[in-house]
Amino acid sequence: MKPAAGLCAFVVVVYQSWFMPFFLPFFMGRDDLARSVIYAIYGGVLIAAIAILATRRDVSARILPLAIAAAIAVAATALHSIGIVAKSYLVTLFLGGAAIVLMLASAPLVALRLSASVTALNAVICLLDLFFADGFTSTPGRAAGLAINPNVAAAGLLLGAAASHRAVSKTWRASFLILVGTALLVTLSRSTILAAVATVAVPIAVRIWPRYRDGRRFQLDPKGRARACAVGLVLLGTIGAALTVNAYFRAAIDGSVTGIVSLADALDAAARAVDASVDQAPAIATPPSVPAPPPSSGAPTSALSSPTPKTSPRVTAAPSPLSSAPAAAVPPTSPKASPTGNVAKIEALGERLTGEGGRNSISARALFLERGLLAYREGGFFGRGLEEAQPLAPHNTFVLFAIAFGHFGWLIPLGVVAFTFWFVRDASDLPLGVALVGVMLTSHDLLLTPSLFLPAALGVGGMIAGRMAPVDNDGTAGSFAFGTVSGVAFFVAGCIAILLLTPPFAVKRLRADTIYAARGGYETLLAPPQFPGLFRFSDLAPGLSSSAASYMREDTASLQRVEWSPQARPAVRPSEYTFRRRGTLLFAASDGSDPRQNGRDYEVGIPLSINPLCYLLLCMTVAWSLAMLASLRRSRRLDRR
Repeated sequence: MKPAAGLCAFVVVVYQSWFMPFFLPFFMGRDDLARSVIYAIYGGVLIAAIAILATRRDVSARILPLAIAAAIAVAATALHSIGIVAKSYLVTLFLGGAAIVLMLASAPLVALRLSASVTALNAVICLLDLFFADGFTSTPGRAAGLAINPNVAAAGLLLGAAASHRAVSKTWRASFLILVGTALLVTLSRSTILAAVATVAVPIAVRIWPRYRDGRRFQLDPKGRARACAVGLVLLGTIGAALTVNAYFRAAIDGSVTGIVSLADALDAAARAVDASVDQAPAIATPPSVPAPPPSSGAPTSALSSPTPKTSPRVTAAPSPLSSAPAAAVPPTSPKASPTGNVAKIEALGERLTGEGGRNSISARALFLERGLLAYREGGFFGRGLEEAQPLAPHNTFVLFAIAFGHFGWLIPLGVVAFTFWFVRDASDLPLGVALVGVMLTSHDLLLTPSLFLPAALGVGGMIAGRMAPVDNDGTAGSFAFGTVSGVAFFVAGCIAILLLTPPFAVKRLRADTIYAARGGYETLLAPPQFPGLFRFSDLAPGLSSSAASYMREDTASLQRVEWSPQARPAVRPSEYTFRRRGTLLFAASDGSDPRQNGRDYEVGIPLSINPLCYLLLCMTVAWSLAMLASLRRSRRLDRR
């Protein structure tokens, strides 16, 4: 029981806090280290789960239906080749199922409280991220925390709160929900915010309706109201301060509102462009090829390409969401076996999706979904497999698995939803199911990302535990404390290793397809450093210099950097470059030619410095671990009484 508690705590801390996904790039090119770490974690979890199932009949009997359903879901992967995406799917199911086994064999309530605490930590990190223009987020102005992508971060916060809110004491529950809700708002993930509204509204409606029908008065629980109001005021002041210091946050809010207002026009423009492209398509479509899968979740698509490192077994990598989905990814189709109209429309949608996210991200989601449904119709009875389905980025879990496994694929996400509602005990358990449906309808990452699926699995495990006979959990608090400290130590050690081993320079090659003409020269957007939040570019601001200055080369010739004051309008002459604003490089070729067509290689090197956010993150994580230790010690004393 004690080893299960410690291992459960370690898995929750390392994955639900996004520590492991954040560190995955560090393992690229270090295959031996990756195998040692990954096999140690998975091996320990697997051995513990098997031992529990063999010795605890009460646990094995309760999860038998889940095990059968999981086996069927795993068997579907045998229909197609197993690549990195399929491995992510298998690892997600495995870790989720193992977490349920571990928590049932130890202390389910303590595991849920730990999950709630990690969710609160993620919320605080998101709010902290909001104060830094060069923070963790892949989308400037939108909070994301260690999840890197704002939409994924919002989904994780919603699922974490929905799964664990019942484990929070009534005194702190309202404050917890206000904290997580505020963090969710500053991610500016509109689809997840709508899902959160439904997650709150449905259980309230279920509670109110019987009282309204019977004529009874509905009373609110006053516990924690004053504390919740104080927390709300502090968070309101936090958002106000972020609006003052972070101009990108203000711009992101304006962009979100504009995207909603202009949605109808964007959809009409997209429909006209797609129809025109289809009308101009040739009578027989040539089957295009599917590009390689996009980078892992949390790593935004880079505007600069760098040498590809040696492949490492990143089996936990989560496929990337909208910001890094390949817009022009088109499934291979056979003109003899499918209608030419559908093939042409899939190609037209792929062409329109190039840059559609910049025009309107909501209309881009609609086009992704439409293309996914067309690909499902053209995919055959057994589908295309996850390796071809995921690059299509349908932003819908149901459609993703339908593309991957054909008609049978619909049953996999539907089965997950069914089990979530099957174990519901009362209205307080409904938020998890509603949140799960909302996330599945707007994201395709849930069953491919362990960090997203884990809180949902813990929530289901908590509902299963409510139907089991209580067991003696004396002594598990110490094991949970040990697992929590081990997870935090893993994170701190990983950060130190990254800070010590990462080269002091970010050296990248410019890609022609990311360069555009502007201000008498050519511009390109610079992707953030590989570990955003830990590192930042040290001398992008005008007038700043460091011990190692930036450089830019055209083949072997060096270009000259020019400085501009913040009030001036930057411009460049041949053989010059400058940083016009954060993350934007402006340059001109040595002979004034178009760098997209002159056939020359352009390389930029920018010195890195440690981001102050890194120190804040480390201090906050250590403080959180100390608070958890104090809480677990207090619960252990109460258990002894």
